Amino acid sequence: MSARKQTPDVLGDILGGATAADAAAIDMVGVEPPKPAPAARKPRTPRTKTAKAAAAAPAPVAPPPVQVEWEYREVVFRDYRGWRVRSVNGRELSNWKGSTSLTDYLAQAGAEGWEMVSITDPRHNEKTAYFKRIKLAP
Repeated sequence: MSARKQTPDVLGDILGGATAADAAAIDMVGVEPPKPAPAARKPRTPRTKTAKAAAAAPAPVAPPPVQVEWEYREVVFRDYRGWRVRSVNGRELSNWKGSTSLTDYLAQAGAEGWEMVSITDPRHNEKTAYFKRIKLAP
């Protein structure tokens, strides 16, 4: 058998027992020193024409929050020669087969201030739409 040449344990020297002097001797090629953090900026203040005018002007007052009341409507559409309005708020129309179509009803409801917020398909050949609008004064 041939005798193998003994190789130095370089990794062991670096990881285990390297002194501060040894660490300084390691070449740091390609490593940049850390950059200092940027200085904090002062917040900007709005410009005014003059300081005197700014002091004389009253501070803006926010309006009080407005309590909005909503009213809701549930409309069931049935498929009969196109989608027709079958019931509104649980009250079935007597002649729903001859009632307005879905697109005509949406245009009419939108003109009255109703906004459709959801439409579901709970049963075959039937859709339920939910509308809302700001409650009108009595």
